[in-house]
Formats: sequence, C-alpha cells, structure tokens
Amino acid sequence: MKLKLQHAQFIANRITTDLSKSNMVKIIAPLPNITKLIEEIIREDIKEEISIEAKVRELLEEYQDEIDDNDMNEKQLFAMAKKQVARDRGFLLSHDERYSNLAHVILDEIFEESFIEFKVAENAVKNCILESINSYFKTHEKAYDNAMDKIRNYKKKLIAGSDEYELIFAKLYEEEIRKLG
Repeated sequence: MKLKLQHAQFIANRITTDLSKSNMVKIIAPLPNITKLIEEIIREDIKEEISIEAKVRELLEEYQDEIDDNDMNEKQLFAMAKKQVARDRGFLLSHDERYSNLAHVILDEIFEESFIEFKVAENAVKNCILESINSYFKTHEKAYDNAMDKIRNYKKKLIAGSDEYELIFAKLYEEEIRKLG
C-alpha cells in the first residue's frame, strides 16, 4: 500500500503507542514529542516519493509527443521512470525495504534525541516499529474495505468522486478506524 500524507499522523501514533506499551524501551520524553518526531520523519519520506513522482510527470510531459506518436503505455513508462528516478535518489520503492528502512530511521532519530533507552537489542525495537507500520496498514485496509461495503449499501446512491461521496466515505472510514483501533 502506498503511504499518503494523511497516514503519517496515524502511523506515528500507532508506533508511539506500541513502543510505550512494550517492555523493549524506556520512554524518556513526553509521548507527544515522540509522536511529533516520528510523524515528521514519515512525512519527509512521503514527500520524497511525491517529489519523485512530480519529477517523473515532468519527464513524461517533456516527451509527451513521442509517447503519443509511438502509442506507448504511459502507466508502464511512469512506473519505469519512477524506478529510475528513485534509484538515482537512493529512495527505496519496495514496500518491504522501504518500511524496514523507515523503521530504522525512526529508531535512530528517537534514540539520538534521547527520547528512549533500549531495554532489549536495537533490532528487536526496530522490528517492533516495523510491525506497528504493517499493523497500521492491515487496519487501514480493513477499515477501507468496511467503509466501501457500507457506502455500496448506502440508502442513497452516491456518485463516486462527488463531494457528498467523499464526505460520507471519510466519515465511514473514520468510524471504522476508531472501531478497529
């Protein structure tokens, strides 16, 4: 699943909560400070991917005439160009590698800021952070699916993409997230 800016706060909260409930670390800083730092790290990661995608769109626009003339698949070109730009910038696109790296960066930062002290091996704490990220996505997907089911069965037929649809979906999604924790 692709990270979006609106996910950053929820993932940061999940990581902070999971770390604070674990016996793996001693929490030294106030939890809101830890959450804020984690959220900033996640946002920076997401913004880098957004920047890569913007660069790819620029490149494709530059060559739009050739793409049209040769009847090329823009979706495939976008994916290939994104891989190349990401590689050039040292940005990981593979979800497993990316989230593992993100967990490592988060761990390094909260430790360097003296927000935590380790009670167990550093790798165990990193795995806890990675599990928090993965757990968030499982919850998100389930909440998304549940909200989609509800909107499909909504009394009033809604047009996908309309303002009313988006508002109702957001409300249903938030309800599902709250239910799932």
